[in-house]
Amino acid sequence: MNNILRAAHQYASLSLHIIPVCSGDHSGMSSNHLATCRSPGKQPLIKNWKKHGVPNSQQIDDWFRRWPTANIGLVMGVGSGLVALDIDGEFGGDTLIKISNGDNLSDAWQFSTPGGGMRYIFTAPKGRECRKFSIIDPNPNHAHSELAFLGDGSFSVLPPSKHTSGGIYTWINAPKFLFH
Repeated sequence: MNNILRAAHQYASLSLHIIPVCSGDHSGMSSNHLATCRSPGKQPLIKNWKKHGVPNSQQIDDWFRRWPTANIGLVMGVGSGLVALDIDGEFGGDTLIKISNGDNLSDAWQFSTPGGGMRYIFTAPKGRECRKFSIIDPNPNHAHSELAFLGDGSFSVLPPSKHTSGGIYTWINAPKFLFH
């Protein structure tokens, strides 16, 4: 069993709402997908993914038989019970420090992204809408420098998925009992 398939089964065993996402290098993807995908390594491969619950083992095995090079996505928002902060660039990190008043985020699940970014995953606040939004670096010379809140209608690629650059998403502070 490959690492990504093993991880998908472990995530599902933690009751996480995971979905298959296209491969970072687009290997194993259909010609239709290749013609329409604008985000290699970050495009959901199933319909109605926003409402997808926890997959069972058979569903996961079917996905990875169909797309053996797929990445793993985690559905965000009230339905899954999780939200995330996506930090990219110096602006994203500085903005996080400002809005958190420097509070320690050590209780969050945390992983690094191959582009030098960071992702923090938290429990969604109960009874509150969790709309996604971004605070983007106003400097036009700083491409992809932002702090994004990933809530309803969004997802996050999860480790050990492979980025289009060839780099691997890597856990820093993983969910308890994951990979042990």
